[in-house]
Amino acid sequence: MNRWNLNNKCGVVTGGTKGIGYACASELIERGATVLICSRTDESVQSAVKSLNESSANGQACGVVCDVSTSEGRDILQDAIHTQLNGQLDCLINNVGTNKRAKIEDSTEEDYHNMMRTNIDSCFFLLKHMFPLLKKSKGCVVNVASVAGIRSSGTGSIYAATKGAMVQLTRALACEWGGHGIRVNCVCPWMTYTPLLKEAVKNDPSQIAEAAAWTPLKRLAEPEESGATVAFLCLPASSYVTGQIISVDGGLSAQGFQGPCAKF
Repeated sequence: MNRWNLNNKCGVVTGGTKGIGYACASELIERGATVLICSRTDESVQSAVKSLNESSANGQACGVVCDVSTSEGRDILQDAIHTQLNGQLDCLINNVGTNKRAKIEDSTEEDYHNMMRTNIDSCFFLLKHMFPLLKKSKGCVVNVASVAGIRSSGTGSIYAATKGAMVQLTRALACEWGGHGIRVNCVCPWMTYTPLLKEAVKNDPSQIAEAAAWTPLKRLAEPEESGATVAFLCLPASSYVTGQIISVDGGLSAQGFQGPCAKF
């Protein structure tokens, strides 16, 4: 067995049509996997599937339209796994997420429930429902959280709460499912050039420069950098790695206070 490919493996990436999700799907496909992506619009799914299949001669992409923040959408995804992947699931990437940046006093109940449904409910219930398939394959899970789930990043307390829940769910489930041979890990990106970020900072692009200045590597991330980390955690090469929270953050979470001696 080649420890660095995913030949004959099947994966699911939620929110896989753009940003980090698209990068995750691309990395898995490049290593030989068949990947089912999902999103809420037919146009985005068809466009992403076409692009993914044109860019790689190794694995392949397929897609389904569904909203995994709802129970109906999760049922649609589960049906698609059986029809498009023949019921095989080796890698589940819980990537779908959203954020509305606001102070807690300015947030609405709908803001709260929308972020909870999208970010944590989708993750929790997909894990619950996909357990039999993951147990059968002795598969792996990668939850895509955020640095906001392990440190305060100023991107909103609701968002931080959802991502913190994903982080702790990862740790607990890695222990709960370890006896079944299922690995569960979590990737926590810092600010990444995604459509979600571009929309969030469109009224104040100076936030990009400020965030880069705070980061030891002095730049923000590209989606492919998180995608590559996710792919590694799905490879046989990471077969003894579980319960880990890996920050893809340019060193941000490693620093307490950078201090004058570290500046240049």
